[in-house]
Amino acid sequence: MTHQERVALVDLVVDPDTTRTAHAAGRHAWALQAHEVLEHVRIPYRTLDRPTPSATSRVQLIAAGTPTATELSELETWVREGGTLIVADAQPAWAELAGVDHGPATNGLVEFTPHPDWTHLPAHALRAVAGVGLTPVGDTETLAHWSGHAGIDQAGVDHGAAITSRTLDAGRVITFGVGLWETLVRIVQGSPVHTDGAPASDGSAPIDEGILKAEDGMALSLEEDRRVPTGHPAPSVPYDYTWPPPQAAPIFDLPQADLWWSALVQLIWAGLDRAQSPHGWLHYWPAGVPAMAHMSHDSDGNRDEEGQAAIDAFAAAGVRATWCQVFRDNGYSPHIYEQLDRAGHEHALHYNAMGDFDIAQWGWPQMRAQYAWAQAITGNEHIVSNKNHYTRWEGWTEFYVWCEKLGIKIDESRGPSKIGSVGFPFGTAHLSFPMGDVDVANRRMDVINLPLHTQDLNWAGHISCRDVIIDQALEVHGVAHFLYHGPHLLKPLTRDSCPELADIARAKGMLWWTAGEINNWERARRQVTIAVTGVDGGWEVELSSTAPLADAGVVVHLPGAVDPSCDDAAIAEVTRHGRTFHELTVTIGKGATRLQVRNGAA
Repeated sequence: MTHQERVALVDLVVDPDTTRTAHAAGRHAWALQAHEVLEHVRIPYRTLDRPTPSATSRVQLIAAGTPTATELSELETWVREGGTLIVADAQPAWAELAGVDHGPATNGLVEFTPHPDWTHLPAHALRAVAGVGLTPVGDTETLAHWSGHAGIDQAGVDHGAAITSRTLDAGRVITFGVGLWETLVRIVQGSPVHTDGAPASDGSAPIDEGILKAEDGMALSLEEDRRVPTGHPAPSVPYDYTWPPPQAAPIFDLPQADLWWSALVQLIWAGLDRAQSPHGWLHYWPAGVPAMAHMSHDSDGNRDEEGQAAIDAFAAAGVRATWCQVFRDNGYSPHIYEQLDRAGHEHALHYNAMGDFDIAQWGWPQMRAQYAWAQAITGNEHIVSNKNHYTRWEGWTEFYVWCEKLGIKIDESRGPSKIGSVGFPFGTAHLSFPMGDVDVANRRMDVINLPLHTQDLNWAGHISCRDVIIDQALEVHGVAHFLYHGPHLLKPLTRDSCPELADIARAKGMLWWTAGEINNWERARRQVTIAVTGVDGGWEVELSSTAPLADAGVVVHLPGAVDPSCDDAAIAEVTRHGRTFHELTVTIGKGATRLQVRNGAA
């Protein structure tokens, strides 16, 4: 039995027959996204092919799987004895055990109902791109419901529940009518880009400019999923689209995908709490750091005056930036590159597919050639980060294949290009490994997606978006990414916004890391597995890792804990996703690390 199997309190069911059937038909096996969610949070789990109860697990998550009558009977017994069954594959076979009737397929906005299991509710309704309507039967509760007419069938029957909960003796069955896995992938990765997207009707986001880019495949709605930042009046319509923006524009104000998977993990933690099971996971950043900040720079014209303006602005801000070098027939003068190296900025690629040079086209040979140019001009053989010029994008995941071939480990291309599409157009402030297309069996692509949120405050982004981005990144413990360009840092208002932004983030406890540092951290933390076991007088926390990680935040729930202490790690009470945990500051080495936590009540 592996360490992962021994420590897992959560079983994840992904039926391989369901995956094979989908791929054979040329369809995505969306349920594979469940692995990415649990791997990112670092909740220890075990994967099962069939929905079969386990004597050691406390929560079973059904990502994909249709139960037999025998399996249903066994699972009902397990639930009544205290297990939590979370059905995120709303098949009719689950209906009776779940205490619901199934309505028609639907999609739209979902509103959450206050309930003790929700410790962090979204500020407003979230977008679901797929799902079915549910009707609670008997004493089944509604945890979230479809807005408006979504879920109402042709006969006028209201199947308006989107997430339900049924109590069976000591346990519960929770059912998602929301197509959770497809929703998560589509919000973050969008749809394949082959044509221009539709612009915002108010004129604030004219994305139909004839250039293919990430926004053209957005799943979120420019009409329904944006809000004007609090404290600012609704802008005139049509919006006066000029630089700098004369007034605040509606923006994508919520990291919706993060709030969806956060809702799932809140339900998992609630199930473990009901079972009085000590458990743990790994914070996304170093211990005590509530969220991360990242600043990038695009070299664009490679003009010395503009490069110097950026160097000076970042020095004033005290930030080491990820400096994306764009292919041109000129480069900076040598003294600019020397200053970049001395200041500790990261050299990255700014892949150009804008058609202004022979090799500035969308395609693998062009990207490969530009990568070699960036290596040569910077003298850096190990370029691991990239951002596409103008957030150019075509297709769905072919670009990630090119990154894998080159050794690009983290990409930050997916973000806004317009004043009215800043914020969270791809619904995330978190890192993720994208799902590949059907032709690669939806495998995880070996490239981290680092989302972009706005660029050039007081020029391409109204200053009102700054605090929304920072505060929402803090809410979900993600990373806030701000981009600056050299020519705009020559403008006094944009120049002044840079150190001010850096100070605001630091005052809220955020650190400023380069994309390379973020990449290294995320890849190392994904090697760590946590087990928490009750022992006489307290708990044992066992960590297993194949990579070292300094100052990691090991987040634990310790039932009945009173002033817990540990000789080998500092321990503090923290709030994560609205829940109270204890966080141990641990330098994790390769192999096994064991910590003894004493309970002050013992």
